[in-house]
Amino acid sequence: MNIQALRLVSVSFLMSLIAAPAPAADLPVTAREQLSATLWMQRAEEYRIATEAVYRQATARLAALVAEPGSAALEQPGNPASWGKLNTAIIVDLDETVIDNSYYQARQIRAGREYDEVSWQLWMQEAAATAIPGAVEFLQAAAAAGHRIFYITNRTCVASADGSDPCPAKTATRRNLQQLGLPNADYADALMLRGERPDWRSSDKTARRTGVATRYRVIAVFGDDLNDFVDRNEYAKRRSELSSWFGNRWFLLPNPVYGSWERALLSGSCTPAMTPAECASATIDRRYGLLDTGEQP
Repeated sequence: MNIQALRLVSVSFLMSLIAAPAPAADLPVTAREQLSATLWMQRAEEYRIATEAVYRQATARLAALVAEPGSAALEQPGNPASWGKLNTAIIVDLDETVIDNSYYQARQIRAGREYDEVSWQLWMQEAAATAIPGAVEFLQAAAAAGHRIFYITNRTCVASADGSDPCPAKTATRRNLQQLGLPNADYADALMLRGERPDWRSSDKTARRTGVATRYRVIAVFGDDLNDFVDRNEYAKRRSELSSWFGNRWFLLPNPVYGSWERALLSGSCTPAMTPAECASATIDRRYGLLDTGEQP
């Protein structure tokens, strides 16, 4: 058995241990609360219809995106009159926008666990994520039309312990994209991970979008989270101006499982002094407390 095959077997074995199913009655509430959302993404025809509709709309808009003046990147520098001279690019997020990680989510739910970095790193090394319905067809059509595709993801770049790979997450993610037939995945600069460069350490993608926009006119941006397009606070200030960008140059994919919207709602629920169990309980209380029943106090 060669080293590559041995590594894949080892990863699969470790994932099987991490994802060992717990009895349904023993699953923590936090795992159960994501059950319906994950099932919807995996099993509901409505989810497939929604994602395919987004990519079909974008495909129909491709020619207009080039012909219409302007940019899909708020970070596009310089004089708008000069943008038309640039080659064109499309920026896409990865997780739950182009690739589907619901297998990972399902394993964590079955094991009674939430997201954690160790299991996530192992999942990435499997390179087993499938494609979001409609994504491959759109991106292949866009690349064939001459547009460069850039994949900007908040998967974190951390060097391997032995120093043999400066970014194992990038190596595995590129392999996953290649297996799915996604265009431009072989290009050295097409895949941009969090932490890959000093100014990319934040989950804020502004610096990476700027890096693309300095060389290309960005004609479309795709994501499953508002932060894939613009900072949440900035959008709140400019909602009346920017809301019409969605469906025209910005294309939003549904993701009911996780996102910055949830982190914003739950911010401050936990303190450093809390145990993991106390933190989980506090966040559950916050979630239920935020439900709006429409009843008057």
